Amino acid sequence: LVHLAMNSFSLNNIGPEVERCFGHGRFLGTYLAAGVTGNLVSAYMTPNPSVGASGAIFGLVGAYAVFLGRNKNLFGQSGERGLASLRQTFVTNLIYGFMSPQIDNWGHIGGALGGAAAAYAFGPKLYLAAAPTGQRFILDKPNMRLPSSFETFPKKLGERLYRLADKMEGNYKSDMPAKPLIPNESKEEWQRRRHM
Repeated sequence: LVHLAMNSFSLNNIGPEVERCFGHGRFLGTYLAAGVTGNLVSAYMTPNPSVGASGAIFGLVGAYAVFLGRNKNLFGQSGERGLASLRQTFVTNLIYGFMSPQIDNWGHIGGALGGAAAAYAFGPKLYLAAAPTGQRFILDKPNMRLPSSFETFPKKLGERLYRLADKMEGNYKSDMPAKPLIPNESKEEWQRRRHM
C-alpha cells in the first residue's frame, strides 16, 4: 500500500507537468514506452515476476530530465534546479527500492531509460527563433514526430468519454424526435397511457 501511495503521489506530482510540456499525445507515447520498457527490463533482469506502473512513472522522470537537459539554453537556472531536483528524487527512490525487497528496481531503471529514450526521440526540442519583424518565438522541432492521429488520440478519446458521461447522466439532447410509440396516437393519448 505504501508503494501504491508513492506511485499515486509521484504520478500526480510529475505527470501534469510532463503532459503540459509534451502535449497529450507525446505524454501518452512516453508513458506507454516507459511502462513497456520498464516491464521488459524487469522480466529480463529479475527472477521474480512483477507488474506495476512505477516503471512508467520513473519513465516520466527520465523524460522530464531529458526535456530539461535538452532545452537548458532556454530554461537557464530554473532548468538546472529542476534537473537537480529530479536527480535527487530518482536517487532517493532507488535507495528506497534497494532497501525494500518487494520493490523491483529493474522496472524503475528500465522505465527511466525508456522514458528518456522516448523523450530523446519525440519529446519537445525547443529553439528560439526570430521573425523578420524582430518578433521572437519558440519552435518545437523533435528528432521525429509521432503520427498526428496518435498525438490527437487522447483529446478525441476525452471528448468521447465526456459525451458518453453526459448521455449516461441524461444531460444530452437527442437528435431523434419525441414521438409516441403507437403510430397515429395523439400526444394526449400517449401521455395518458404512459401514466396508467
